[in-house]
Amino acid sequence: MNLFGKPLDYGVRKEKIGYLEVSLSITQKDGDEIEIEIENTTEDQKFIGDLKIGDFDASEKILMNNYQSWGPCTFVKPSEIIKSMHGLSANFVASPVPWEFKDGVISDYFIADDKTFAGFLSSKVTHPYFKWHDGMVDVKIYIGKHLKPHEKIKIETLWVKDFSKLEETLELYAKKVASSNTIKKFRPLFGWESWYSYYLNISQDSIIDELNRASEIGMKYEVFQIDDGYEKDIGDWLETNEKFPEGLEFLSKKIKKSNMMAGIWTAPFSISETSSIFKYHKDFLVKDENGIPIVAYENWNKKIYALDTSNPDALFWLGEIFSALKGYGYDFFKIDFLFAGMISGKRFLDVTPVEAYKMGMKKIADTVGNTHVLGCGAPLLPSIGYVDSMRVGCDTAPEWRGELDMGMSSAKFSIRNALTRNFMNAWWVNDPDCVMARSSDTNLTNSERMINIYMPALLNGQFLESDFLGKLSDDDLHLLGGSFNFRNGTSKVMLLDKERYAVVTKKSINGDIVSFVNLSDFEWKVEIEKYRPFFDKKTDEFFVLYPSMKHAKNEIKIDPHAVAIIMHRGKRNLRRDDEKEDDGRDIHYYWGEEYDGTSTQSYNR
Repeated sequence: MNLFGKPLDYGVRKEKIGYLEVSLSITQKDGDEIEIEIENTTEDQKFIGDLKIGDFDASEKILMNNYQSWGPCTFVKPSEIIKSMHGLSANFVASPVPWEFKDGVISDYFIADDKTFAGFLSSKVTHPYFKWHDGMVDVKIYIGKHLKPHEKIKIETLWVKDFSKLEETLELYAKKVASSNTIKKFRPLFGWESWYSYYLNISQDSIIDELNRASEIGMKYEVFQIDDGYEKDIGDWLETNEKFPEGLEFLSKKIKKSNMMAGIWTAPFSISETSSIFKYHKDFLVKDENGIPIVAYENWNKKIYALDTSNPDALFWLGEIFSALKGYGYDFFKIDFLFAGMISGKRFLDVTPVEAYKMGMKKIADTVGNTHVLGCGAPLLPSIGYVDSMRVGCDTAPEWRGELDMGMSSAKFSIRNALTRNFMNAWWVNDPDCVMARSSDTNLTNSERMINIYMPALLNGQFLESDFLGKLSDDDLHLLGGSFNFRNGTSKVMLLDKERYAVVTKKSINGDIVSFVNLSDFEWKVEIEKYRPFFDKKTDEFFVLYPSMKHAKNEIKIDPHAVAIIMHRGKRNLRRDDEKEDDGRDIHYYWGEEYDGTSTQSYNR
C-alpha cells in the first residue's frame, strides 16, 4: 500500500499535500495500524471534501461493503459492477459521496481482495471509504467541513492486514472496531411487527386485533412494534392519522397490558415536504450553498429533506419527540432512514456530516435512556454505541428476488447480508429483518421460507416476526416454533463463495449445529468430510433436517435456495415423531420444551 504516494513504512513521518500537512504514525498491531492527522497550514479557512490518502493494487474480485444497512456486503467483480451501473445515478441512499460512482466502485469502511484486508476502525469525524477503478483501489476519506487556519483534525485509524482466512480476519477486525468505540450492552429480542403484513394499511383496530391473536395462539412476544402508517406525516411523529383516533399512548398501554415492550417506528432525520415541521421550520434542514434545503431522497411519493442535527433548536425538537414517545410508554424504538442525517450540505454548525449525524444519534440515545434502539437504513460505523440492534441488510420480502442487488427488497439478499455481516454482532445485535412464517400471501417456496426463518435463529440475531397471526396454519406455527430451538448460540460464518455459506452455531438450545446455505440457483454437493473439524462426533452419526434432502453417508446434495441443518443425535433436545404422507413423503416432527410461548415445535422433512 502507498500512503500519499510513498510505500507503507513503520514510524512517524510528515507529508505535504497542497496546503495540508499530513502526519502519519504507522505501527504493527496484528497487522498495520495507521493514524493520520491533517493540518491546514495556511492563514485562510479552507473547505476539505474528499481526500485520497493512499492506493494499492487489487485483484479482479473484492469483498465490497456499502455504508448503510440496506446496501450490499458481498463479493463482486468491480469491472462487471461498473458495466451494470452504467446509466444509473447514485444518490445519498447509496452513498454519502454519490459523485464517486461516476467512474468507480465504492466500498465503505472496509474492503478485501484475495490476500489483503483494509478497514477503518471508526467513523467519528470523517467518512472513510475505498474506491476501485482500473484495477487500483484508492483509500479515501470525506471530511466535508472547513478547517480554520492551522486547525488540525485527526481522522480515523486505518488497519491493514494480509490474510489466509478472511473469516478470521473479519472477526479480528470486529474486535478492533469494538475496542475503538463504546459498545452498548445488548441482547436479541423476540417480537412481532406490523410492516410485512399490513405495510401502510395499519390501523388502531388492526393492531389491537393482532394483540388479541397473539394471546390466542400463545405467542409470548417480548416486543410488539407498530411500524410505518400511523403518523400524520413524515416528521409529524406525535400526530396520528385518522386510522388511529385515540393516539399513540392508548396503544402503548394496550401493548404493555399484554406484558410486552411497546415498539414504535420513526424516521427521525427525515422531513416530508408536506409536513408541518417543513412548513414552519425550514431552518431545521440541511441546505445547499444558496440556502435552499437539499432533497435527501424521495419516498411516500414525496420529497424528503434532512434534519440538520447540528442546529440546537432542531436537536431540542428531536429530543421532545422521543421524550414524548418514551412518556407514552414506548420502550422499543425502530429508527429508520437514518442515512438522511449524514448527507453532504451546509449546516448550522461547521461540522462534518458524520459529526452532525452522531449529534443526532446521541440526542436520541440520551433521551430514550435504558430502552432498546433498533437502527435501520443507518450508516454503520457512526452508529456504534447508539443502537442496541442494527439492520444489516435490505428489506426482506415475501419474494426471493435474486436478480438486482442494489438494496431493493429481497428475501435472498436480506439473508445474504446477515451472513456476510455476521461478524458485526460484536457491535450490536444483527437484525436480518423480519421472519415470515406464513404459507399463504407469499411467493416464497417452502425451502426459501425455511432459510428466511431458520437462518436468523441460527445466527442468533434479532428475531422479529411479521405475519397476519390469524392466517397462520398449524404447520406454519410448527415451522416457526421449531426455529426457536436453534437460537441463543454463537455463530461463525464461512464465506465459501458469493452464494454458498457454511455456518457453525455453538451452544444453541439444540446444541452445536452445522448448516449449509445455498442461495444459488444450482444444486450444491457438499462433502461432509471437509467439515469434520466442526463436528464433535463421527460424521456417520449426523442427521439432516430438511425437506426432501438427498444425502448419503458423507455427502449432501442441497437444492437451490435451500438450507441443510446438520445435528448430532447426541446433541438434540427434541423428541421425534414420524408420519407417512399419502404421497410417500416422510414427515418428522420435533417436539421440545415450551419456549417463547410455543409448547410444540417441529421441523418438517
